[in-house]
Amino acid sequence: MDLQNRMNSFVAFSGGVDSTALALLMKDSQPVFTDTGWEFPELYAHIDRFEQVTGREVIRISNEKFPGGIPQYSQHYNFLPNHCQRWCTGEFKINPMNSYLSDRLPAELLIGLRYDEDRRGNLTEMDGLAIDYPLRERHMTRQDCIDLCLKHNLLPHYPVYMARGGCKGCFYKRKSEVLAMAALVPDVMDELQALEESIQTERKKRFFYMFTNVGMSIAQIRQQPLLFDPEQVFADAANRTDMGTTCGLFCNR
Repeated sequence: MDLQNRMNSFVAFSGGVDSTALALLMKDSQPVFTDTGWEFPELYAHIDRFEQVTGREVIRISNEKFPGGIPQYSQHYNFLPNHCQRWCTGEFKINPMNSYLSDRLPAELLIGLRYDEDRRGNLTEMDGLAIDYPLRERHMTRQDCIDLCLKHNLLPHYPVYMARGGCKGCFYKRKSEVLAMAALVPDVMDELQALEESIQTERKKRFFYMFTNVGMSIAQIRQQPLLFDPEQVFADAANRTDMGTTCGLFCNR
């Protein structure tokens, strides 16, 4: 059956290059964005721009129990997501999407898994739900997705601190990304530092780092001397064509 002719067809829209290209490709499918409540303003701006350019609405859903997103969940349980407990993807991406789809069955979920990616897809099993990968089926590579976004003037241009993980406090961020945040968006670091310090309890045997790849608290990170001019180092970021994040509905890790 032609994917475009199915009634209940949804695109998992993360706001990255691949999901944007998929949504552009599948014009008759409904884009759905699962909001973690911890996204950068640039991501929301891209979603708004997609709607303006295409004239299509992006449905935005979230975790109904924790409307404040990952920060609210973290404060409620005094626990941040980490490499061993990656509850963020399940609680704020997969489960909200599955809940949304369960009321709209039969349906298909289209995911932006490319032909040149070596990773498994969505493992969700639900009666009446079909999961498809149109980019892979059409042998579309990363460059193909970039070209399609450029054609529609919708290539995401995200800052360097969004290159690895979409969320503000993603523990997958490299040290370079975190240092870039400290230099370029101190207001965001104020927010993250307050959250990191708020979840520490007497029961914790050691300080629980938000950015475990860095191995320091945010307060310690911000005390590190800057040996470069951030504006000069990241001056060409806005002109690059590979700045879209690959972190989507089902984390590409």
